[in-house]
Amino acid sequence: MPRMTDPTEGMVSFQQALLDGEIDLQTGKLDPEIFLHSDSPTPGVMRLTYVRLDGRTVKAFVVAVTAGYIEGLPVLQLGVAVPEKYRNKGYAKSTLAAAIAEMKNGFVKTKMSSFYVEGIVSVDNEPSKRASAATISPDPTPVTDKDTGLPALQYLRKVE
Repeated sequence: MPRMTDPTEGMVSFQQALLDGEIDLQTGKLDPEIFLHSDSPTPGVMRLTYVRLDGRTVKAFVVAVTAGYIEGLPVLQLGVAVPEKYRNKGYAKSTLAAAIAEMKNGFVKTKMSSFYVEGIVSVDNEPSKRASAATISPDPTPVTDKDTGLPALQYLRKVE
């Protein structure tokens, strides 16, 4: 049975690369407890990864990947993951909010002063639904996940 993309897999890979010294991190400009890594996993795709750390251990992970355009503005699709040890402590919400604020602050220096953030969340993923409703939009739109055909919710917000 198909399953929707799980950002936990990316978090585990990121954690290992961090421990192996393969990733350089920049401290957030607005939140000194947020760290950023930017890269391009495939040509034409920008990926921004924001993490909160406990020493060298990732305690919250947000990934933003370019995912097309709406009304001529870029869309950054967000994924969030929190290791089990750090769940139910507000890290998903606080890290999503901080990542969006850091993107807005960073993009002001470019010509991208407005953009959309989007979360596509499984209808069964209650923690991600709560975090997305609190940080992206309280009013999701029912959609079908394009990769799996499974029912999902689209959380969408224009950031200006």
